[in-house]
Amino acid sequence: MTLLHRVNVNELPRNHLKAETGGAGREVNRIQTVNREKEERHHIRHAEKHTGEGARGERVLRVPMTERPGTGTLEEAWNLAPRGTEASTLVPVPDAECARVRSSRDTVWVHGCGAQHSRRDSLEAAVQADPGLQLRAERLIRGLNDEPHGARPLYIWNQDSPGIGPALDDVSMDDLSLRFQTVKKVQPRFASDHARLQTHVLHLVNKQLAEGGGASSATGTPLSTIRVIKLWYLLPGILHSFDGRIARKKRYNSLKRGDISSVLPWLIEYTKAASARSRGPAREDTPDDKFKRAARACRHSGGVKDAARALLADQPSPGNDETWARLKAKFPHEDPVQVEQAIAEAIAASRTEEEEGSAPRWRPETEFDPQVLLQVINSRSSNSGAGNDGQRFSHLKSIVNTKIGREEFSNAMSSLWRRLINDPNAFPPEFWTLWKQSSLIALGEKCRPVCIGMTWRRLIAAGTVREWKPKLEEIFREADQFGVAVAGGVEQVAMDAQLVHQTGHWVVQTDCSNAFNTGKRTAIMAQAAKSVPDLVGYIARCYDEIPAKAIYAMDSGERRTIECKSGVQQGDGMGPPLFCFILVPIVLKLRAKYDHLGVCLKAYMDDISLHFKNITAENIQVIPDLVDELEAVGIIVNRGKSSALPPPGHDVTPAERRLLGDAGLPIAEEGITVVGVPIGTDAYVEDIAMKVITEGGADKLARMLVRMPDKQVAHLVTSQSLTQRSGYIERGINHKLVRGACKRLDNMVMWVLEATMGLRDTEVEEEFFQDDCQPDRFKLKPYQQAQARLSTGAGGLGLPAAVMRRFSASLGNLVDTLPAVIAALRGPLGESVRVRIPGTVLVERMGDAIKELNQEHGISVEILKGILPPSWVEWALEPTGETGRRQPTVAELAAHDGESTTPRKAQHKLGKAINKIQLEKFMESLEHLPQEAVPPTRDNPYGGQEARNMAYARTRSSQGQGGHAFLRAAPTDRAREIPSNEFVYATRRALGIEEFLAERCPRCHRGREGEIITTVHARTCPRDGAQVNMHEPLKYALSRALNGLRVKHDVESGAPFTGERNLSMDIVIRPGALTNASSPGYRNKGILLDVTHADPQAQVHLRNGSATSDGTEIQASEARKRQHYSRPGHVSLDERSFKLTTLAVESFGRLGEEGYEFIDELATHAVGGRDGGTMALKGVFKERLLQIVSVATQVAISRRVQRYKLALRGRQDAENRRTRSTSNQSTPMIWGWSVDAS
Repeated sequence: MTLLHRVNVNELPRNHLKAETGGAGREVNRIQTVNREKEERHHIRHAEKHTGEGARGERVLRVPMTERPGTGTLEEAWNLAPRGTEASTLVPVPDAECARVRSSRDTVWVHGCGAQHSRRDSLEAAVQADPGLQLRAERLIRGLNDEPHGARPLYIWNQDSPGIGPALDDVSMDDLSLRFQTVKKVQPRFASDHARLQTHVLHLVNKQLAEGGGASSATGTPLSTIRVIKLWYLLPGILHSFDGRIARKKRYNSLKRGDISSVLPWLIEYTKAASARSRGPAREDTPDDKFKRAARACRHSGGVKDAARALLADQPSPGNDETWARLKAKFPHEDPVQVEQAIAEAIAASRTEEEEGSAPRWRPETEFDPQVLLQVINSRSSNSGAGNDGQRFSHLKSIVNTKIGREEFSNAMSSLWRRLINDPNAFPPEFWTLWKQSSLIALGEKCRPVCIGMTWRRLIAAGTVREWKPKLEEIFREADQFGVAVAGGVEQVAMDAQLVHQTGHWVVQTDCSNAFNTGKRTAIMAQAAKSVPDLVGYIARCYDEIPAKAIYAMDSGERRTIECKSGVQQGDGMGPPLFCFILVPIVLKLRAKYDHLGVCLKAYMDDISLHFKNITAENIQVIPDLVDELEAVGIIVNRGKSSALPPPGHDVTPAERRLLGDAGLPIAEEGITVVGVPIGTDAYVEDIAMKVITEGGADKLARMLVRMPDKQVAHLVTSQSLTQRSGYIERGINHKLVRGACKRLDNMVMWVLEATMGLRDTEVEEEFFQDDCQPDRFKLKPYQQAQARLSTGAGGLGLPAAVMRRFSASLGNLVDTLPAVIAALRGPLGESVRVRIPGTVLVERMGDAIKELNQEHGISVEILKGILPPSWVEWALEPTGETGRRQPTVAELAAHDGESTTPRKAQHKLGKAINKIQLEKFMESLEHLPQEAVPPTRDNPYGGQEARNMAYARTRSSQGQGGHAFLRAAPTDRAREIPSNEFVYATRRALGIEEFLAERCPRCHRGREGEIITTVHARTCPRDGAQVNMHEPLKYALSRALNGLRVKHDVESGAPFTGERNLSMDIVIRPGALTNASSPGYRNKGILLDVTHADPQAQVHLRNGSATSDGTEIQASEARKRQHYSRPGHVSLDERSFKLTTLAVESFGRLGEEGYEFIDELATHAVGGRDGGTMALKGVFKERLLQIVSVATQVAISRRVQRYKLALRGRQDAENRRTRSTSNQSTPMIWGWSVDAS
């Protein structure tokens, strides 16, 4: 054998030496510093000798000696040095010489080039003086790998390194069943290291699975493989655990060094203690608890909907024996022998070669595309729950937002994905045990089970379903299963049932109990082998004899496990398509048997609808046949909740009652609900639509929002969740029947707005809801309500009116769904429905909606024809004859010739046209405002009426570039977070609601002639330092934004000025700092950014026309700045090196042309536009920058008003005490105070 008899300590991490050896380590570090330079010079002199390999019979180990600056960790040699030119090479002594070396304490360093190294004596003495250091160094060197496998490793350690492998061996598989709690957000300072560590470990997993080497353990799985799987599984817990006993920075540094020997035991101990801790009986959530969770959810990207869910969330079920028993009953067992046999048969069938001449198996055109996984990650909420390993989608989002994440990590994910699908047997049983386990929780009184599986499994499953969507759509469309992969499937099922009913036919709706947990896996595997044979291997490993464990935590701290042995596993992203596979052969079989008898089956997941041309003794047998077929695959039909709906106006005959009774179906006289859409009489449909609002969460959410302390979050939830609560029924129900529900929702939204703005005398909650949410006592004036319902880009508050949106939702849905439903009609029932469609209520009211949009709301014929099929528009607008409107032909209704061929595009375009008309009507309404303002009074401080010119100046400013961007800002970072009081003031100001402050101004003496002082004067008082108060917050907000983008700049710098040195510029961006900007002026020059503010309601700007033209005050500010800096002899600067840019902001949000151009160029630079960056993200960065400027502006204005009010309060107190003179002396302003105006 060959013995490596000495270690080159120059190649060891300095922090290892210091930690392990104390004084000896410090001595080694000192010697390293000297020897490192000598080694580099020696390497240059003897480079040609270093390139050769060692002699035969010797093992040459090359170890890189380079360190990452500031990290203390070694970098791999293949990254930092060319092959064969490593900084130092250790040549071991041959076997014959080893014995002599062992017997002698005099050891000699031998270098590969043969050169003498006489200055190693002191270093050698330091190493020999400490045996611990020598042992540590040898262990570290043995853990290094010479060459990477496949992808480039980012660190020199692997799962078998001394600091990694032994620690992982101490962790049992039972320990891995614990639930590792992790933080949601990766701090920006750790984002790069986090991405590198995750990428490195994923490379190790792929490498080990490809090689399959290592010592064998008792289970037959290589030890190295078990280690790398454990490391991959534990990595999120190591990096993101809540355990504060080891600082997060130390955890990162330890892992970068390749040493988790101290971190991992602490993690396991902490997790065990947390899981065993008795929580006691579940405490009912208080409103404050829900408010805090909602506020936390909103502080993550995409968290507004999660915040709404937090406010409406069901109470968790108590973790006691009763809940446990009910949970176990929801997870029945299936015969494992039959499942194993079905899996074997499916695998054998999937491996069968294609017959000669048959088409090859379908595969995605681009398989395992990393971009698909990136799309899945970015589409998921950052608040999505973590599996037992603690990995979250927010962690993956942090990774893919880095360059290494978008490149190396995504490729590593793709490699793992490819191996999982193409070679699932390469993964050991331990992997599949972890892959399938999940955490189980129970919600509500019914103990609804929810399993949260691994994030990795959800990601891979979602990516697979996306890539296989064309094939799945083909399979499920053929079987009339619209639950998966079929765009607009739920709308098609609902509209099909509506047309069948309105054309005089029967509709039967069935109800299945706990179908996802009871469906048999034997049926899943049989159909999967026929439909997607190339996915059978992966599906088989997910549903084989190794049961998926759902771990439930009792209130006592005990952990109990349910083995999921039937149905599709909860938490599996492929669960929905696998469940739909169960129904495919059943629907096809029954359709072939009963189609000629006038029966049609439609399914959306487990919601199965049956359509009958009429009820006869022959075709009613489809009901028991369906029940038997479903029972054979483990699905039980609840006949008590199933029902049959007769045609409109049809008197059910005794024979029909008897046949339906024998089939166990009750008759629904009024109506039924199909996939959530009510079908039946008008009264029934309107009642269900109203219940969607009153009982579906809208009422409850509105009551919660008015009490929420965080007003910014409350507004976001109102605009993005509460206003959308009727969206589903707007699409599924015609516009007339949903009008009452939409009107109630609009009134609730307006009531929430008034309550959150703190308007006095706002209607008491109970009175409002008991009065059916009537708007007769709203405090907002009609034109203010109209403005609030406009989009933020149009100067509104982004609270759209559902009463108007119902037109675009209903017609947009019809654009694609109606032609698709007509084209899918077949058989005797289909022909009967087809000929009667023109006379249905649905078609009649579709024409009414088009006519109403044109004649009552002003949408032109040209616009309607550009969105809807022209044949629809022409028919709807035809003059009405003596017998009424003519019925359209089926060909006209089936036309698919409009410019917008999808519901989403049609709804968006039609909604945009409606909003434009609403904006024009709002601007016209301002003409009716009084010429002179009606001021508020002390008794009614918010009851004034603004003047016409003030309203025009305000609305024009808010409709400009960047206007009202603060209303779209989510508080995901401090720069976009608005304190509640400041947000309330800003929303009042946006709608022109000004507050009474005093009868005269103590600073400028305005009001001596009886003019009332309001918050308008508090913003524009010329004696109150308005420019300074607005200037400083804007300047420092922009500076923080530039720091976040790593743009080098100086604040209040006078360096660019060569004439007068006492002058300084607000922000000076150094030349070349915006290297990725698109304009050469921004790219090559420094930017002199001068920040300024203008209020369009100030008297000077009103006189200059701010009420009649857009941006006059901004243009005046920019012109004044240009004139100021270009006056000869006043200021001298090098225009060849610097570009002067004025960032002027109006009080209501508008940015000047120069400022908007600067924001645009800064966003281009942030995404690396000139270097081929991801320009798709430019809009995201641009919107974020606009929000930062808008938030800083509104907060500064609100605080300026508060300081003015504090000054008034202080002066009034002084006058009351008669301790201060009433002369016009300055009252100190208090910077940064924020008090409640009430």
